[in-house]
Amino acid sequence: MKSNWNFKFFKNKELITNKLFHFLCFDLKFGFTFFVCILSCAVLSAQFETDYAPIEISGEIPPRFYHSLKGKTEIEIVLEDEGMNRSRRKDFSTKTSFTLREIFLSGSIYYNDPCTPYVREVTKKLTEELVGSENISVFISRFVSPNAAIWQDATLIVNIGLLARLENEAQLAFVIAHEIAHYENKHPFLQYVRKQKPANIQKRALDNLKASVAYTQQNEIAADAFALELLNRAGYDSRVGARAIELMMNDKVADGIRDVGRLLDIEGTDWCGDLEARTYMGKDRHEAHHFARAMLQQRKAKINTDGTSNDGLFLVSESDFEHIRRMAQFEVIENHFREADYVSALYQSIMLQRIYPENQYLQGKIVESLFQLYLYKKRGEMRHLLKTSQENYLTTDLSRLSCFMNQVEESTLERITGTYLKEQYERYGRTHEIIAITAARYTEFTSGRAAAKAHFEHYIKHFPTGKHYLYAKGRILK
Repeated sequence: MKSNWNFKFFKNKELITNKLFHFLCFDLKFGFTFFVCILSCAVLSAQFETDYAPIEISGEIPPRFYHSLKGKTEIEIVLEDEGMNRSRRKDFSTKTSFTLREIFLSGSIYYNDPCTPYVREVTKKLTEELVGSENISVFISRFVSPNAAIWQDATLIVNIGLLARLENEAQLAFVIAHEIAHYENKHPFLQYVRKQKPANIQKRALDNLKASVAYTQQNEIAADAFALELLNRAGYDSRVGARAIELMMNDKVADGIRDVGRLLDIEGTDWCGDLEARTYMGKDRHEAHHFARAMLQQRKAKINTDGTSNDGLFLVSESDFEHIRRMAQFEVIENHFREADYVSALYQSIMLQRIYPENQYLQGKIVESLFQLYLYKKRGEMRHLLKTSQENYLTTDLSRLSCFMNQVEESTLERITGTYLKEQYERYGRTHEIIAITAARYTEFTSGRAAAKAHFEHYIKHFPTGKHYLYAKGRILK
């Protein structure tokens, strides 16, 4: 029913004008907030519509991660009262410090990026009343696995893959709180201590896996309980923790494999079946996944029972979360490609292209990933390439795509790559540098340098300042 409440109380035009002015003055803040919200949503959506520029890492590495290890480290000082002898404490501290040094010196940590300040704000929101929380230092890594980890020196590393996977700020807060719980309960150190005891060495591999899972599950449930307390105290909806750990273990996208097949013109009968994909991934991985699923169900049930449901999904910034989440999804693709995991880069690019169909970055990554997979197939190195990336294939879709790439004939993959590349080249060959240079390289590999000359000349003409200009020039002069 259409409301006409304005006109029931206002007797004349002057009164209407006065009341309207009064309304605007007192509700200006609300109106401005609403306008900013609408505007920010539009800007957020438009920012990724046409292109994406990967984050460039810049800034100095914190000195504590590359200074020499002299005297007592912070970890040793913390662990002096744990009952472990000095040599064990020193060994644990040294291994931890060197591992962190390797991570920070390898280029795996973002510096001066848009994501880290926001995640630090969420951490601060969680730990305002937690004694000793000022020691926790938060960093974002390039790692694509949807996870986070804390070290016994209070270094918390949140993977970019986690930011890409979660759905709201409360879920992120749960994962951070869960890791802080591990730090507060000294779980990293206790896990190390347990592994040093001969009694924990099992004779059978499966028994060892079960024992490890059982011990890990105890720590995970304890960390979940601590996390729920932190979330409730901060005002977050703590029941979202169940959904958070489910998202961390499963990245299946509805109709994902069908969209890949549709875009690349792959027949449904050509895909590996579920059983075939599991066999291809290996028995050990299947058993580990089985135990992990059982752990997940137990943890979810506990969280749903003990957690509190409310409206606290975003306490720092919903718009910042959504912006960073989208950015992280692009960064995951970039990092998959950097790691030569072209199967994941291809799959994730196609999934994100469903949201941004005209995004040139995604178009380029699909073309590049296909071309790289074709090159490895042509050189007979596909199996080795795929084996190094298997730990990233968490879902049946990725396992089936990897299985397909392993089994597909070279001529079939050449046709798939050529067909898609030709279509993109006809549409974007004069405006998209990656598509133009990839078309030239593909033609050279399939038809020879003479046939590719025109494509390299095309690139030189349309991209005189392109990053592949000298390479293209060299291919013509040889």
